[in-house]
Amino acid sequence: MNGSDSGQANGTLGTQTSLEQGVLEQVSSENERLLHDEYLKNILPNSSPLRIPRNAKITEEKKTGYSQVKYQWNRGEYEYIGRWHTKTPGAPINQGDSWVIERRKPGIGYGPNARKAIREVLVGKYKWVSKAEWNNAIHARKTGTITKKQREMLDNGHWKV
Repeated sequence: MNGSDSGQANGTLGTQTSLEQGVLEQVSSENERLLHDEYLKNILPNSSPLRIPRNAKITEEKKTGYSQVKYQWNRGEYEYIGRWHTKTPGAPINQGDSWVIERRKPGIGYGPNARKAIREVLVGKYKWVSKAEWNNAIHARKTGTITKKQREMLDNGHWKV
């Protein structure tokens, strides 16, 4: 067999190699996706300060200047939202990756059991503060008027991974 009869000479080997590379890239990409999904479902939730059930809805989000993964589930009368995020713009230098856990209970507008909706953020073991108080502390930090108590609340509500 001379050189002109080989697959290399007529370009078949190059096409074969390109196809193999394409298949390998596709398999590699799929493996990375599976590993990423495994991480989001079974590894990252283990670092949460509150147990996240396996059936929680998972949403990945790219925000302005940071990334976030949100877990949502219901337990009892509450809806829980666990947000893991990278350091947010304007956060203290030592903030780093952290969890913020929120719970919500819908209001009842009328009747004998009427009540306002409840929105709270976890800031300690079994310690919840209102979302309004949390948001006021965030606003105070941004405007430079934060108190020691507010700073401690925000520090305690951002659970380190």
